[in-house]
Amino acid sequence: MNATEMGRRRFREIARVSGLVFQGFPGSHKSTRQLQASSGLIYDVFARYDPDNLLLAQARSEALQQELELTRLSTTLERMHRQNLLLERPEHVTPFAFPLMVERIREKLTTEKLSDRVARMIKDLERAAQPA
Repeated sequence: MNATEMGRRRFREIARVSGLVFQGFPGSHKSTRQLQASSGLIYDVFARYDPDNLLLAQARSEALQQELELTRLSTTLERMHRQNLLLERPEHVTPFAFPLMVERIREKLTTEKLSDRVARMIKDLERAAQPA
């Protein structure tokens, strides 16, 4: 996760709204690229020479709240912390693990085609799921 880049992206909008970035005269607006460059320079100056700047703090706060949904994430982590962990080892590959298994066999060198190996795995799983 690149928190700096997320903060920088949020800062572009904050700089535009606060009037730090000149958007051009009416009828001849600056391009998005020019606005990004201008706000990026201002962000870099603030980050280097005024790291406690309120606009930077606002950009970081918005990035955490909007991009990461920090409140929701912390609530979920707290709920997970209070729960008991139940670890089971299934006898066969589960449906959720199947894509991971396909990725593992994709990396192995063999003369057999991937589609043939996947078909064989499916057949084996279906056979294992049949009642005895």
